[in-house]
Amino acid sequence: MTRIGKLPFSHGVVTWLLRRSLLRGPWRAGLEAVTVAFPVAMLAATLWYVDTATQSMTPNALARVQVEMRAVAKSLDADMTAISAQLAQSQDVALVEPFAAAKVLVGTGNSGLVTARLFAVRPDYIAAHPWIKTVMGSLDKGVLLSQSVKESPDFAAAETVTITLPGDAPDFSLTLPVGGVVDLREATTWFSIPYGEVQGDIVTVPRAIVVDFATFEAKILPTLRDWSKLGGLPPFDPGSNELPAANLEAHVTIDHASYPPDPGLASIWTGQLQKALGRLSNSSVIIADNAAESLAESQIDATNAKMLFLLLGIPGVVVAAAIGLTGASALVDSYRREEALLRMRGASTGQVAGLAMLQAAVAGMAGSILGLLIAALAVSAVVGHPVWRNVPVGNFALSAGLAVVAGALSSGLRLLRLWRASRGSDLAERQLLTRGWTPFWRLAYLDLVALAVGAGILAVNAAAGGLKSSPIEGMALMLSFYILLAPVAFWVGGSLLAARLSLGALDSWTRPERARPLASWTEACFRWLGRRPAHAARAMIAGTLAVAFGAEVLTFSATYQTAREADAMAALGSDLRITPGDPRFALPPLGEQITATSPVRLVPTRIDTDRKTVMAIDPASYAAAATIPPRMIEGAGLSDLIANPNGVMINAEIAKDFELGIGDTLELTIFPDDFESAKDIGLKVVGIYSAFPPTFPETEAVATVAGLPRAELAWPDFYLARVGQNLSPEKVARALSTGPLAQKFVAATQASANQRGLTALNLEGLRLIEAIGASLIAALGVSVLGAFLVLERRREFAILQTIGAETRQILAAPALESGAVVLASLTFGIPIGTGLGMLAVKVLGLFFTLKPPFLTLPLGGLAAMSAFVIVTSGLAIGLSLFAVTRTRPASTLRAP
Repeated sequence: MTRIGKLPFSHGVVTWLLRRSLLRGPWRAGLEAVTVAFPVAMLAATLWYVDTATQSMTPNALARVQVEMRAVAKSLDADMTAISAQLAQSQDVALVEPFAAAKVLVGTGNSGLVTARLFAVRPDYIAAHPWIKTVMGSLDKGVLLSQSVKESPDFAAAETVTITLPGDAPDFSLTLPVGGVVDLREATTWFSIPYGEVQGDIVTVPRAIVVDFATFEAKILPTLRDWSKLGGLPPFDPGSNELPAANLEAHVTIDHASYPPDPGLASIWTGQLQKALGRLSNSSVIIADNAAESLAESQIDATNAKMLFLLLGIPGVVVAAAIGLTGASALVDSYRREEALLRMRGASTGQVAGLAMLQAAVAGMAGSILGLLIAALAVSAVVGHPVWRNVPVGNFALSAGLAVVAGALSSGLRLLRLWRASRGSDLAERQLLTRGWTPFWRLAYLDLVALAVGAGILAVNAAAGGLKSSPIEGMALMLSFYILLAPVAFWVGGSLLAARLSLGALDSWTRPERARPLASWTEACFRWLGRRPAHAARAMIAGTLAVAFGAEVLTFSATYQTAREADAMAALGSDLRITPGDPRFALPPLGEQITATSPVRLVPTRIDTDRKTVMAIDPASYAAAATIPPRMIEGAGLSDLIANPNGVMINAEIAKDFELGIGDTLELTIFPDDFESAKDIGLKVVGIYSAFPPTFPETEAVATVAGLPRAELAWPDFYLARVGQNLSPEKVARALSTGPLAQKFVAATQASANQRGLTALNLEGLRLIEAIGASLIAALGVSVLGAFLVLERRREFAILQTIGAETRQILAAPALESGAVVLASLTFGIPIGTGLGMLAVKVLGLFFTLKPPFLTLPLGGLAAMSAFVIVTSGLAIGLSLFAVTRTRPASTLRAP
C-alpha cells in the first residue's frame, strides 16, 4: 500500500484540490450551482419582466395625447411661421403646425349672427390628425362648419358664411364659401384651456367653424392685432379658466421614439424638452406640455407596478434561496469527510476555509450565470422578443446585479450553514435522524407568530379604514403596500403550521407504544418517516411554500384578468356602443338581434368654478339596455332616479369635494359655454356612486334627460345597445356594419377607454414564469430529499442488498417517502396559496373602476401546476433512485 504523506498546502495546491473536487464530485458542484441559480433566476425573471412590462406604459400614455406640446404666443404680434421654424430645429420634434383660434360671430346673408369658435389650421393638419373628421367636403374648398352650425336652419343650405368680430371690434366682415362639414367631437385639444392651473379643462363651445390658416393670417389676424392695440381685445392671461378671446399657437408633435421607454425617465425627459423648446423660441411663446400629466400618471403606475410585482414575486425568491439552505444539509456529511481528510494531510483551518470559499465562489458564479441565462430565456419567450430590447441598459444591468447579489447572499448563507455543521459534532447532525425532531421554528412557535403578525397587519388596516375600492390616485399603493405583507406572513406561518400538524400526526401514529408488526414495505416507510422526519419535513415545507406561492400568483393573475374584463364591460356600458358618424343621423331600426337601445348624452356643466360632465339618460330605456348595474355607495341606484326624475346621482369624488350627501341640492350651470342655452339649476342628490356604466368617457354625475332643460334637444353622443340572448356581440356588430347602420354609424364592442397603464398591463407572462418557477422549486426540494436519500441512507441500502432485499423493495421506501412529500406539498400548498390570493386580490380595488371579484379560481392553471410538480418531482427522485441502483454495496460499506 502506498502511503500518503502530508501535502504542502500552497495556493497552487488549493487550486489543484478545487479542480479535483469539481472533477470527482460534479454532482455536488451541480447541486450547489442549481441551488444558487434558482433564486437568481426567480429574481432576475421578475425584475426583467417588470422592466419589460412597464416599458409599454410610456406608449400607452402618449397614445392618449393628441398633441404633445403647444407653443402659445404671448401676444398676437408673434410670428408663428418663424417660431414654428425655430421649434422644428429640435431633432426630437417630428412636426410643427401653426394653429389659431378666436371668438367670432357667424351668419349668412339671410340670417342673424350667432357666436362661434373659429379655428385656423392648414389642410395638411386635418390629414395628419385622425381625431379631426371631415364629414363632407374639404378645407381647400372653403370654411368647414361643425355639425351644430350646419344643423341650424339658417345654415343648412348656405353656400357662403359671413364672419365678423364681437363687441367693440373694428368694422370687419369676411365672406367665405362653405367647403364642407367637420366633426370636432374628438378634438378635445382645440377646446382645452392651453395653460395655467386649469390647463386641459375642456370648454364645450356649442358652435365652431374651421378656416385655412393662410386665410386667417392674411384676412383676420391683422384686424385682431389692431383690436388688441386699441385695448378692446383682452390680453392673453395664462391663469385664466376660460378660452382666450383670440390666440396664436404652434402645435408641436414630438417623435414618440425620442421618449425614453421607461415612464419615470420619460416624465423627466419631457420636462427637459419643454424647457429646451422654450429657449429655442426666444421666450416669445409659453410651451405647454400636454403629455406631462399623462406621463406623470404613467410614472406612478410604473412604480406601483414594480412594487406589486415584487411583493408578489419575492416569496418565490425566498423559497428558492431556502432550497439552497435545505440542500446544504444533504451535503454536510460529504463536506465533513472531505474536511477530515484534508486536515489529516496537513491542511490548516484557513486553507480548508479558503477551499470551501473557492468552491462556493465557483458554484455561485456558475449558478448566477445559469440563473441569468434561464431568466433571460424565460422572459424572452413570454414577451416574444429579447428581454434586453427596449429596456434601458442601466435598468437591465441593475436588475441583473440585484439578482446576482441575491444569489451571493444565498450562497453565503449556505456556506455558513455548512461551516456551522462542520464545526458541530456528529451528534448534532445525527439528531436529525432521531425521533422527535424539534427545530428552532417549532420550539419558538414561529408558525403561530407569523400568523399573528399577518392577522395584526389586517387588523391595523381594517381599523384604519382598509384599502378603499376606488381607482388608484397618487401614491396610494406606495402608502398602503404593507397590506401585501400580510399574505407573506400567512404564507410562512401557514406552511410551517401545516408541517407542525403533519409532524404531530406522524409522531402520534408511530409512537413506540403503538408499534405493531410491519406487514408491508409501505408501513415500514411511514414508520421510518414518522420517527426520522427531519429531511422529509424540510422538503415538505419547501414544497408547500413553493406550491402556495405558485397558487397565489395563479389566483391573483386570474382575478386581475377578470377585473380587467369587468372594467372593459363597464367602460362600454352594454353589449354594443353605437356611435353616429355625424350626430345629426337618426338611429334606424336595428332588427330583432338588438333587444334594447338607449341614447346617452354628455351634458357640459359647471359646478362652482369647475367644469364637469353630466351623463343624461332615459332611465326606462337605460334599464333595458345596460348590462352592468351601477356600483352604489349610498342610495338604491337607478330606481331612485326613476322615482325622482329631477334628481341627480353624483360620484364619490364630487360628494367629497363639495361635501354633499343624500337629500342635498347640487347647484350647477348646464351648457355654461352656450350663452343662449346656459341655465342655473338645482338638482336633489338621490344617490352617490363609485361607478355608473358606461364609465368612459368619465362623467361626474348622472341625471335624467327630463331633469335637464334643453338636454333633450341635444344630439345623443352614442347609444347603448343590448343584443339578444345567446348572440355574440362581435357577430352582431359585424352584421350591423354592413346592414342598417351602413356608413353612418359605428358599432363597437369595446370602448376606447382612457385606460391607465397599470390596468393595461398583461400579467399572463409573469403568471407563467412564477408558476413554472414555483413548480421547479418544489421539484428541487424533492430532488434535495433524493440526494439526502442517496448520501445519508446509502449504507442502509447496501446492507439491505447484502441480506437479499430486491431492488424494488429497496426503492419502495424512498419512493413512497418522496411521494408523500409531493402529495403533502400539493395538499397544503394549494389551499394556502388560494387563501393568500384572496388577501392579495384586495389591493386590486385600488386599480379598477369596479370592485374586483372575491376570487377567480383558475382550476385549469392549478391542475396544470400540480401535474407539472408531480412530473418534475418524479423525474428528480427517479434520478436519485437510479443512483441508488448504480451503487455497489462493497464500495459503499468500505467508505469512511
